[in-house]
Amino acid sequence: MTRNGGRPRIEAREWIKYAALIVLAAAAFAVAALALMGPPAVDDARPAPAGPLAATPTASASPTAAATAAATATATAPPVRIELPADPVLLILGDSYTFGDGAARPDQGWAYLVARKLGYPATIDGVGGTGFAWGGGAQDELGGEYETRLRKIAANPAFVPNVLILQGGQNDSQLGNPDEVRVATTQTIEAARRFWPGVQVVVMGPSAPQPLAEELRGVNSAVRAGAAAANAPYIDAIEAGWFTSANSPGFDFDGAHPNSAGHAYIASRFLESWATLTR
Repeated sequence: MTRNGGRPRIEAREWIKYAALIVLAAAAFAVAALALMGPPAVDDARPAPAGPLAATPTASASPTAAATAAATATATAPPVRIELPADPVLLILGDSYTFGDGAARPDQGWAYLVARKLGYPATIDGVGGTGFAWGGGAQDELGGEYETRLRKIAANPAFVPNVLILQGGQNDSQLGNPDEVRVATTQTIEAARRFWPGVQVVVMGPSAPQPLAEELRGVNSAVRAGAAAANAPYIDAIEAGWFTSANSPGFDFDGAHPNSAGHAYIASRFLESWATLTR
């Protein structure tokens, strides 16, 4: 639209449109200039604020790698030891093995052989069919669990042991509940330490001839875990392969107990382990 033949007059709203175009063009130019300048120098960069993502590791160990690391740490960890008192007074408590079942005479059982070899004043308490969690009897009804028996012994102030060997686990397999066996083992060790403060405790798990030994791996693991939870040394006859398919026939009495030669063999292997646990 023109007026008086002059140049075309620009309406106000057209001025606004042109101004907006100029602003957009300027903004585009500024963005292009920043892109050409590139990223800021490392020294000029500010650290990102800390947050959950900033704490996320760039790589994580796989479950397999973690398990391998844990197994390696366990294998390389120094063995738990005991500190022998100046005047040891020994209590060996266990099941029919500790009683001497299978030997020609009970005093030819492994526990009696060990006690004589060590030469300490000793009391041996073996009750067949019992365990850390299994009290004996066909229905676990006899109340002969190790903690119960330790409590009865502790009621006699005339006898105060300062070294305790707990043997067993075979009969605990009847429970079919490894967690119960593990917990009972830990509780038994802790109870002994309450009954006789400062007592040094060593646990020896199942030590049966083959093929029974192979069937006891599960309960052996439970007893071992219970001892570890209480920080007590564990003598592991099954994992150490004391009884093999080759030597078991000469040591077997009835498929469940060792004969006299088997008891002597257990005693010798126990004493080898004992030497590494004492100092």
